[in-house]
Amino acid sequence: MERLYVYNGALAIVGISLGFNAVPSLLAGERSVSLLLIAVGSCGMIVAAVYQSLTTDPAEFTISAGALLTLIGAACLSLAGTALEFLTTP
Repeated sequence: MERLYVYNGALAIVGISLGFNAVPSLLAGERSVSLLLIAVGSCGMIVAAVYQSLTTDPAEFTISAGALLTLIGAACLSLAGTALEFLTTP
């Protein structure tokens, strides 16, 4: 599998999990600077990951294995945190 797509997929997962918490709160009427920044940042991460996947040549993309594994771990932790938040919220 190409590292470019794994890298961008992990970035998109982090963006989705962050936005999954912030966007519903904004739509429900809660207003704060932190919620707005998280929502904008998460949407930006998703758009940037998709754009980079479509415009970058996978053969020219380079990232170390350690950095890629760190990002995959961060995506897994982000998903786990989002899942735990929704499972424990009444």
